[in-house]
Amino acid sequence: MLIIIKPSTQKKHKKNCVWLLQQCQKREISYTIFYTTGHFTNDCQKITRLAQSQMRVVVLGGDGSLHLAVNALMALNCSLALLPQGTGNDFARGFGCSNSAWRNAIFSDHQVKIDIGQINSRYFINIAGVGFDAHVVQALQAKPVLSALGYSFAGFKHLLAYQATWLEGRFAGQQVGYHNLLTVFANHHYFGGGLKIAPKAQLNNGYLECYSMAAGGLVGNLYSFIRLLLRNHHDMTGLSYQRLTIAHIDTPNLLIEADGELVGMTPATVTIHSQALRFCIPQC
Repeated sequence: MLIIIKPSTQKKHKKNCVWLLQQCQKREISYTIFYTTGHFTNDCQKITRLAQSQMRVVVLGGDGSLHLAVNALMALNCSLALLPQGTGNDFARGFGCSNSAWRNAIFSDHQVKIDIGQINSRYFINIAGVGFDAHVVQALQAKPVLSALGYSFAGFKHLLAYQATWLEGRFAGQQVGYHNLLTVFANHHYFGGGLKIAPKAQLNNGYLECYSMAAGGLVGNLYSFIRLLLRNHHDMTGLSYQRLTIAHIDTPNLLIEADGELVGMTPATVTIHSQALRFCIPQC
């Protein structure tokens, strides 16, 4: 077993680390520990090398650590488990499971092949987006938040100053063009620290859920954000929804975020890899 740990001083994090190592010793499971450094490319390469000889990889961290692991493991055959330890934990939130359920899943044989999205050269397990969400991610790199509520507050604050950009592309073969407030490609339900953008998303149906929100001025943008917070945005005027397997964004120089990490700039191609990774699903 390879254990990927994002260093933290939080008591819950330390408690889970101690528990996991004790369980490995109790079950006579050999393990290797890798501590993330924040340098994506170097960490990704090291994890790939370490994981080649492992049967299972366990991530103790949040969406960013999980994103790192997914990118490192795509060419390998080991299974992936998660013990959520992040601030947002948006991917884990989509299961609605307790910490004990996630703990049990680490040593369970219940694995499901799940889909993995790709935007340009970067894989994502949860959601990728272009729009004000990417600008929020960029802002939080300089001033991180300590809670999911902090994510929502940061989103609201940056929405007030967000300048929408015209976006052109081809989604599922159809030409699109609109002033973009938010465009996301979702493999699971939540993003932004608890915003349930994609309630219909399924992890193994071979599709991404695409939500395109057109900008509508300050009042219109605030209205859209409130509808998103209240989870009744699906029938909102100005929102385009579709399931797709491929999309192209042609407009250049737009920030891209994936799993809450800045991953580059447009133009971009978005695809889905069906049942590409074995994931240890918790039994809630």
